[in-house]
Amino acid sequence: MTIFSWLLIGHLVGDWLLQNDWMAQNKQRHLITTAGVVHFTIYTLTMTFTLWFCVEKPLPAWQLASFALLIFVSHWLVDAPALAQKWGRLVKQSNTEFVAIVVDQSFHIIVIGLLVRLLFG
Repeated sequence: MTIFSWLLIGHLVGDWLLQNDWMAQNKQRHLITTAGVVHFTIYTLTMTFTLWFCVEKPLPAWQLASFALLIFVSHWLVDAPALAQKWGRLVKQSNTEFVAIVVDQSFHIIVIGLLVRLLFG
């Protein structure tokens, strides 16, 4: 499997399996919330562990640290300000929860793809 494939699995684990209702309901109340910091940290640790696990040879510390920082910040910038809902209003999409979830996940997958290309491409 590719690094991207492994990180996609890590994303599903960190963003869905390890995010509870408290995190999901409270991470967007303000730009910085306890629920958001907890979720973004768990997500970052999950993604960083997934990256560490999937590579054949150890990555330099700077590469792992860069990845972790960029994953944390990008996940925060997508989730905390409710970017999916803002995008939906901008392009006049349906305001259903399903569409917002798909848009949110699309943003996260695009970020993962860009990071893989930038750091490992």
